[in-house]
Amino acid sequence: MIFRLSQKLNQKIKAGTLDALPLHQNPFADWSCHIFPVNRRQYILLSNTKSLYSCVMPAKGVTNQKRFAEKTMNCIRDFTADDANQWAFRKFIVPEFKTVQFAKSLNRSVTSSMNQLVLCAQSLLIECQMSPHEVGFKLNDFLLSSITETKSDGYGRPEDVFRRMVESRKIEIAESDLKEDDAADNPTDWFVYILRCADDSLYTGITTDLKRRCEQHNAGTASRYTRSRLPVSMVYHEIQATRSMALKRELEIKAMSRKAKEALIKSVK
Repeated sequence: MIFRLSQKLNQKIKAGTLDALPLHQNPFADWSCHIFPVNRRQYILLSNTKSLYSCVMPAKGVTNQKRFAEKTMNCIRDFTADDANQWAFRKFIVPEFKTVQFAKSLNRSVTSSMNQLVLCAQSLLIECQMSPHEVGFKLNDFLLSSITETKSDGYGRPEDVFRRMVESRKIEIAESDLKEDDAADNPTDWFVYILRCADDSLYTGITTDLKRRCEQHNAGTASRYTRSRLPVSMVYHEIQATRSMALKRELEIKAMSRKAKEALIKSVK
């Protein structure tokens, strides 16, 4: 795990001389961290270096490297859980906390973007009187030019870039599992399904039992997303031979536009 510290934050936790390290091979394990003041209190901005997906925590009690690592992990854990990214936290971030390194900022582009996020966070904390936890959600909707894939893209949102990182890793895992499934005899059919929620939004998932899964969704035990949008109804499903194939198809459907999803639903009627 790499934590890239601003000069002031490094002085606070006494991490010593900071090395210049390249981006971690696991981009989920590379975070840039700035400390900033708000009305005589200090806060720490934690931003995933590649996506600038961010959360904010109070700096009170952060007096050394150990306390910093502990509070940082708790903050990222709680925020990703409330932002429906707990799977990515458990899968790609938690294992990296076994080894923590402190380093310099990756480049000026990251530093400049974080300075913008700090100004935005200060405004939200002071003028809007938001909690640090709430501020994170607003920052991840902030448009930044440094995280676009190409210059022609203009601006990107940290939330979208982080989500693409997660989806990309899911596809890699699905493809890896697919190779294992192809070598094994697995007679179980998997279903990819689409639900229409009470607010007319669409939810895509996979299951081996459509009826049971729909009942779980309507009972509020299947998904955080559908739990607040009940009741739901199953409007589409298709069969896949293996779990890996179902996961891959699920990601393909999730990446579709609303218009394409509606066309898919109509294709079976």
